[in-house]
Amino acid sequence: MKKIVGCILLAVVLLSCGGNRENRALNEYVSAFLKESKTLVVFGKADINTILNKSEYKKIPKLGVVVDNELNEFKKSLNTETPIYFALEGPFMEDGTPETSYAFFEVVNEDSLVAKVTQMGFDLEKTEGFHFFQSGDVCMGVKNNLSILISKKKEFDGKKMLSEAFDKVRGDLSEGKVDDILTSNGDIVMGVSVENLYGTSNTDLSSLSTEKQKSLNDMVKDSYVQTTLTFEKGATVLKTRNLFSQALMDKLFFKADPSGSIVKKLGTGNPKLALALNLDMKKLQSFLNEYSPNTLAELGESMGGPAAFVLASGGESALSQLLSGEVGVAMVGEPTVDEGISDFNFYVGLGSQGKLFAKEAKSFLSLGMARVDLDGKGLAAYSNAAFLPKAGKRLSIPAECSNFGKKGITGFLYLDGVDLSSFEFEEEQKIILLIKYISFEMDENGATVYIKAKDGKENMLKQAVDVIVEELSGKISNMAI
Repeated sequence: MKKIVGCILLAVVLLSCGGNRENRALNEYVSAFLKESKTLVVFGKADINTILNKSEYKKIPKLGVVVDNELNEFKKSLNTETPIYFALEGPFMEDGTPETSYAFFEVVNEDSLVAKVTQMGFDLEKTEGFHFFQSGDVCMGVKNNLSILISKKKEFDGKKMLSEAFDKVRGDLSEGKVDDILTSNGDIVMGVSVENLYGTSNTDLSSLSTEKQKSLNDMVKDSYVQTTLTFEKGATVLKTRNLFSQALMDKLFFKADPSGSIVKKLGTGNPKLALALNLDMKKLQSFLNEYSPNTLAELGESMGGPAAFVLASGGESALSQLLSGEVGVAMVGEPTVDEGISDFNFYVGLGSQGKLFAKEAKSFLSLGMARVDLDGKGLAAYSNAAFLPKAGKRLSIPAECSNFGKKGITGFLYLDGVDLSSFEFEEEQKIILLIKYISFEMDENGATVYIKAKDGKENMLKQAVDVIVEELSGKISNMAI
């Protein structure tokens, strides 16, 4: 009995430490691939099968048949119900192109996939236990239940890189925050390693002292931003989640205002577009002083006058002496083709020394605004007398955007009732005609962008696809199958 119990415990330990590393779940292969990496900055998954089903692609004339036929062919060799996983290596070029891109697919029949790829015109060879081909800046390898595709702009040895990748995916799992991101729900889920982003970026941070660079390295260690995109009935939701170290969280400079007091300072009217900031200026300055010490001096030089003096002589509280961190702007007029954004109201909160700087701004603004108000707390301006502050009235915020002004950064674009018929949108730009409103909010925990459609019954992705198909209907009709 003791031997039996001992064997069972040993089996449990072995399974918990990795189990069968030759036929893992796809997310575990990717988790192991990311383990100990210092150059893989972005990673995640795209649930292509769910996205296609939400788009109702089968109903698209001609194109739907083509896509469905191709999917059915690939289903013989790939598990199309498993998301496609990806990983992007830094440094990133100026146009956003990564150094190297990796994609991971779950294989259900290795021989079938090899035959399919060969049929597509690529010659695969068998080496070191896997099939592979390389063509230009792309190579692909197939081994058991895993296929890896690599794309790289520079010359590279595809066989060597695939061999290294197949070794890595059979290593220990990342666990922790990485696995949390990889197993999160969403049509598209993406994680960004702040540590690796900093480590592969060529920025002014490299000029910091050795002590400060070490401090920054410790702060970003094991810190990630998770982004999730989900298409729903009548809406699209994009959420980010900050999975930061406590040291990095402590550096963030967002402030909350549950009462949304900025609304009272933005005059009257029914805004179609609005943005509000509520920032802790002392914490912001502390961060800049530590990691970008020249920023305030450069800002002071560009502003000149009293503002430059305050920034130069205000010491550790220069920014908070100049600005309170509270800013709001609201477009209260109707947008037009000729004038674009027309009438608007805005407010800037001032610090103890900010009035000196604001006097110059008031003189300048008075030339083009209907009214400019300045007191010890802030500077407010209104482009049209119809939207001035009135007793018993305030800015009318849409009920769906009631969080405006209550978090560090908030905003909305409200299109319901706006006449956009005079705007000449091209092809896919006409998707904007589907939107009722877009709301945005961000604090130390992350951000949410909520896009609400006028039609709440159909999936918003389906609605967007319908618009694009309608615009491209001529091209689709002329397709040869």
